[in-house]
Amino acid sequence: MDPALQVLAWWIAFGGTHTFLSHPPIRERLIRHLGEQGFRVLYSLVAFATFIPLMTTFFVHRVSRGVWLPALALVPGVWWATMVVNLIAIVLLVLGFASPNPVSTLTARPGAGVRGILHVTRHPAFMGFALLGLGHLLVLRAPIDMAFFGGLLVYSVVGAWHQDYRRRRSGPELAEFYRQTSFFPFVAVWQGRTRLALSEIPIGALSVAGGVFVLVFLLHHRIFG
Repeated sequence: MDPALQVLAWWIAFGGTHTFLSHPPIRERLIRHLGEQGFRVLYSLVAFATFIPLMTTFFVHRVSRGVWLPALALVPGVWWATMVVNLIAIVLLVLGFASPNPVSTLTARPGAGVRGILHVTRHPAFMGFALLGLGHLLVLRAPIDMAFFGGLLVYSVVGAWHQDYRRRRSGPELAEFYRQTSFFPFVAVWQGRTRLALSEIPIGALSVAGGVFVLVFLLHHRIFG
């Protein structure tokens, strides 16, 4: 099978099993049979069993990229647009993992409301990954690269949508949070449902994001080619 198609197949396997196992009716049924801990073990094993081949296939085959597609990066302004998109992506990722978020599995905290980066989007980490995918799609030319980063973009948006679906089923307690936040960045601000609160953005996390961006910018070609 063509390497690009292999990458797409592994994205479907990873994203499909991830979404299927976390789908509320399936998850609840498995927890009844396996227990909470047993479910977590199964979920983790399936995730590793699909994510590791996805990454391995991409990095092994990307050295022989095959047919090259038209170079969008040669269009004036596209390269700089990519830099801006990737910077925003890294800021969203760092702030997303550093901020309490009622709808996130990793950073959920009781009583956490709309603060900081959540005024921009209620899915900062997912949107950060989506923008990373989009930013790379703007400049890469090989089919396997397009498959990998296109898959990252699609999975991130679908993952955010599915997270909303699961959280909304849990009850009305998050209704006000959803009213004040938006799925895509800045939509709630533009609609007047919330406001930007730059004073709530942690300076330390912003500094880390800036440092990560500079480091990736300097080492990207050396590490990834």
